[in-house]
Amino acid sequence: MFQIRQQHLVKTLLLGLLASYLSLPALADAKGDAFAAAIGKAHGKAALQQHEALQARLTVEFGGQTMIEGTLLTDTAGGKVRIDLDNGTHFVFDGEQAWTSPADSPVQGGRFHVLTWSYFLLAPFKLQDPGAHLQDLGQRPFRDGKSLPAAKLTFGSDVGDSPDDWYVVYGNDHHQLRAMAYIVTFGKGLSAAEKEPHAITYDQPTTLDGVTFFSHWQFWNWTAEQGVHGDRIGEVKLSDLRFVVPEAGTFTAPEDSRAEPLPGS
Repeated sequence: MFQIRQQHLVKTLLLGLLASYLSLPALADAKGDAFAAAIGKAHGKAALQQHEALQARLTVEFGGQTMIEGTLLTDTAGGKVRIDLDNGTHFVFDGEQAWTSPADSPVQGGRFHVLTWSYFLLAPFKLQDPGAHLQDLGQRPFRDGKSLPAAKLTFGSDVGDSPDDWYVVYGNDHHQLRAMAYIVTFGKGLSAAEKEPHAITYDQPTTLDGVTFFSHWQFWNWTAEQGVHGDRIGEVKLSDLRFVVPEAGTFTAPEDSRAEPLPGS
């Protein structure tokens, strides 16, 4: 069963940041732009843009509990998203508003889920979005004493639900996305999100029509000094990835649905 207390658990595990990290030096934006372009090219961004939508089976586990299990469908621009849970609940983001159906579904946090997992899936292709700013950080601690090239991703003040969010993006030796440290201020605010740092690591690359995605994501504690460390706190598994042409109305709110509130409302 998906309960409100489980939604609070997944947010607690996901949210956070090390406040002292904000003082890390940022290098020239031109290097950040080159970093973003290299990751997009390595993952096949041009090939992705030839397709309309991407579908995958999705399982999200945190704290030893399955939080989300169902089918994720997103347009390749990441602007419209749908998650059909196996328990009969549906989350839809139509590009402006998030919806949960049926209206009396006990599942909470529809807007959080429909936006978060689709963004993590398409992250390699989102680094050059309008309003996204990437600043090169050089080599930064990643894991077990190893360093990787990294950049800090921030957003314009009018971008998305939570423009105060930021990420530290790590690339691997092949210019693919290897990991992201992050905060999620959605529904919580910056000060609350600064209490703990977390990171997502990407594993098991899967190439589909010249586009590389990752089918296994793991979540960890993170600090600027150590990078990823400690025991795994959660994971996401993707399977049956495929490009599709969505049916008419796929990203439209079902008749029996409730609007999910915006952050702060």
